[in-house]
Amino acid sequence: MPNITITQNAFIKALQSYLEKIDLRSDFTSLQINFDQVYNPNEENFLELREELEIELNSLLNKNLSFTFHLLNLQPTDFNIFFEPEYHFNRYRLKTLRNSFYQDISYFDIQKWRTYCRSKEKEAFKGGLTNEIWTYPISEKLLGKADEPGYFGGNGSSGWKLHAIANFCLDLYCHQHKIKFLRLTPYDSFMSAGKIELLGNSLKLRKQEQSIQQMMSRKIGYEIPGAKNKEEIIDK
Repeated sequence: MPNITITQNAFIKALQSYLEKIDLRSDFTSLQINFDQVYNPNEENFLELREELEIELNSLLNKNLSFTFHLLNLQPTDFNIFFEPEYHFNRYRLKTLRNSFYQDISYFDIQKWRTYCRSKEKEAFKGGLTNEIWTYPISEKLLGKADEPGYFGGNGSSGWKLHAIANFCLDLYCHQHKIKFLRLTPYDSFMSAGKIELLGNSLKLRKQEQSIQQMMSRKIGYEIPGAKNKEEIIDK
């Protein structure tokens, strides 16, 4: 049974340590999504996806294909966090985000994600051209042989396509099962001390801890114990 594990951004560990300091207990929970089970109640959405990605769904169906995500679960809120790696923001993910399904979701800003997919693809190359991301045996078996890394003139990246499909399945699954779910990106911004800061850069440098705690608490509706919330920190 082919199973593909989709990993989070490495910055999730730093974020986890920030959140535990404000009594948000956290642990990684494994979520395995069977492709056929997501496909059956959402066939029309997948037919749209087939046209956008120019793929054959038969290559994915009835293969016992599954995707595994290790989400960061936060208690007591029961929110599940997925922190996007940079290589997820590319032309294939953009095509999935055009799906009519996304008219109904609220756990991330769809317009921002589309913009990131258009403007950050060069950033995606930094970590996304390696083996097991750009292409790997399962992705080529399911979606065809990949082009040379960075070239989109033919079949492009079978690995990037499969990751985009996996993320589409995760969104469908969380919506269908009413899972409290939040996507984050390194490009999320917030105001701190009158300056715009980026989430990824701040976590990389291990700074802006309080501002990030405030930003996250607002995203998930959590009241920080003992916090007066008097600082002007506005989530962008």
